[in-house]
Order: sequence, then structure tokens, then C-alpha cells
Amino acid sequence: MTRRYFFLAAGAAVALAFGFSAAEAADPVSVTIGKLLELTGPLSENGPSQDKAVTIAIDYANQAAAAAGVPVKATAVSADAQGDPQAALSAARALVAKGASAIIGPSITPESIAIANGLTIQKKITLWPVGTSMRLRTIKDEGTIFRTVPPDSLQAYALKTALIDKLGDAKGKLLSIAYRNEPYGEGLSKDLTAAWTAKGGKVQGPVVFDPAQATFDSEAQQVVDNNPDAYVVIDYPDTFAKFGAALVRTGKYDATKLVVPDALAFSTVPTNIPPQALEGARGTRGGSDVSTEAYKLFDQLWQKAGGVEHFALDANSFDSATLVILAAAAAHSPDPAAIAAKIHDITKPGATKYSPTNLGEALKAVWGGQPIDYVGVAGAFEFAANGDPTISRFDIYEYKSGKLNVIKQIDAAK
Repeated sequence: MTRRYFFLAAGAAVALAFGFSAAEAADPVSVTIGKLLELTGPLSENGPSQDKAVTIAIDYANQAAAAAGVPVKATAVSADAQGDPQAALSAARALVAKGASAIIGPSITPESIAIANGLTIQKKITLWPVGTSMRLRTIKDEGTIFRTVPPDSLQAYALKTALIDKLGDAKGKLLSIAYRNEPYGEGLSKDLTAAWTAKGGKVQGPVVFDPAQATFDSEAQQVVDNNPDAYVVIDYPDTFAKFGAALVRTGKYDATKLVVPDALAFSTVPTNIPPQALEGARGTRGGSDVSTEAYKLFDQLWQKAGGVEHFALDANSFDSATLVILAAAAAHSPDPAAIAAKIHDITKPGATKYSPTNLGEALKAVWGGQPIDYVGVAGAFEFAANGDPTISRFDIYEYKSGKLNVIKQIDAAK
């Protein structure tokens, strides 16, 4: 035993002998969380909600820790990922320079890959992307990347289920697929095609479009050719404003045939998207069981904070920040490598379950060295070896009068 740890242990023993808790005896832990947000760029629609979700998580955890007498406190630093890999890497470096021990975000997979390869793997900093593409798993992250968001291997299953729910069956049904030329669209299209054809369905396309092109009329016409039974368009909000308008201009487009994934899940459809492009369309997004006490608490905190509406995956970002704080408490340290080493201990199958409703008790338990199974607002996170959740809940929703309405929930599992 080194001298430092001998004195720490001796100090803790003396404190306990005089009636103080171990928490009071230990040095306080101050952990900084980096918020890498899409404030500008193609996914800027979701930046404000991600910002709010992480802020709420930090404020709530700090209150819970103080009430429980656990000497852990979190703060945040923020930067704009800008929807660009190099800009995102520069922003991540700025966050680390400000002391960030973990980073929540970004939302676009090429950004995450650039950050992992250029910064976080080397420094053992955990990265918690909001991006869902399976392309992220083509790199060797050395146990530094965790996702509370459902990967697209699971979202393809959810999209297939939403389509069958709409059409009644896949057998013999023609599905027209189009996607923005990025890893998110490419991977999701591939997995959906496999899932749909495995059920006896037929696929047209995929139609691949460059987000920088001036018009999308030709691609839109290809989507509606041959009167398909359904369409899936995998896109980001900035491009869909134009692509959706091009679909409407074909004169053959029926929005009730459209199913979209999570990047186009709006609480209220933005005004720059033609109403005819989404009215009656369905979609999928990572969901939460809204009947749980954890979700009710999260929504109460959300409404009390005011500001932006809920957006896709905000509950997942709340959970990501909470997991970082729990791991720092378990490690008694803000050291990035120490935090990474504790993630599986705080999401351990078979351990005592805790949720946001008793977060103070969870912090006490991990501070005392106990493994726990944190069940968050978005559900349980019993991470696979690669850091992805093994099961995820999805909302299947429909747009009515420009508003997103959840019509059912499903669980997708590997």
C-alpha cells in the first residue's frame, strides 16, 4: 500500500470511529461534463433539447448528492459541433481543455468517429453520442464509447414494425427507400432492406441524394415511381424541408404512406417543412415508458425548466449525464479512465436497481462501493461489450395537424 492510500484509509477509519460517514471523510469529487451540441448545421433542431436535458440532469444530480451527503458535484461546459467532423473535433478539444471528463454528443456519426480517433480514445474520455449509426462500431474505441440511444440495428426493426403496423403485412408489398448520403442513412437503409425482404417484402431503390445538391425533383420522382405501398425517407431536418417539398410537387406523393426515423421526429413540425409532406406520416424514435415514475419525474423537471419542447432522445441524454455522475461517484474520481472503468458496475445485471426517483440512494450505494443497475428515464442500460444497449424501447408515432402523436410503443432487442 502506498503512503497516500495508507493515510486515506487511516483517515477514513478515524472518521468512522468518531461517527462521521465515509462520504464526509473522503475528498469531494468535482466532475465536468462536456456538452457537444448541434447548435448549427443539419441537426440544429435537436441542439436546444439536448442542452436542456443535460442541464436538467446535472442540476438534479447535484441536488440529490447534496441531500444524500455524497460529496460529488457536476458542472458543464458547452460547444457547438456544427454538423462537421473537423469542427466537432476542434470543439471537443476545447471542452477537454476546459476540464471535461466525459462528453455528451455529438449527434452525427462522422463527428463522433473524428472525435474518438483524434482525441477521446487516447485520453480514455467516455463519449456518449446521440448518433445511432452502426458505422460508429467500425472503430476500435477501447471501451470509451457508450450509447444510451438505440443503435440503428434496432431502429431498423422498429421501422419494419411500424410499416407492418400500417400495411398489415410485408409480403409482396413494395417499399421505396431514399436516404441522405451519410452513414446514418446508408446503414439504416441496409438493415431495413434486409428486415423487410426477410418478411417477404420488396424494396425499390434505395434512392441516394447529396444534401448539397440544388434540387431534389429527380430523386423525389424516383421515390414515388411504380406507386409503392410505402416510402421510407431517411433524412435530416434541413434537407427534408427541400426534399419534402419536392415529393409534394410530384403530384403522386401521399404522406400517409411515409414512415421516417428519429432524425425527423418533431414535437411540432417546423414551419419550413410543407405540411403536406408529413401530415399523416408515421415514424419511429427512441422512446420511454411514460407510465413510469422516472419518466414522470423527468417530464416534471422538463416542464418546470421551461423553454424548448421535448425532442427525440432527450431522455437518453439525461440518462447519459446521470450515468457519468454515478460513475464518477463510484470511482471517487473525475479521472476519465476511472469513470470509464465504472460504467459496467453501475449498469450491472442482477444488482440492486435504482432510478432517477431515488438517485440520492443510488449515489450513496456507488460511493460505498456497491454495484447497481441504473434504470433510467429511457429504460435499462445493460450495455453490450461494445457499449450499446442490448434492448431499446421505441415510439411509433403519427403526425396529426402538425403535431407528433405517439400511437404505440415497442421493445426492440438484439
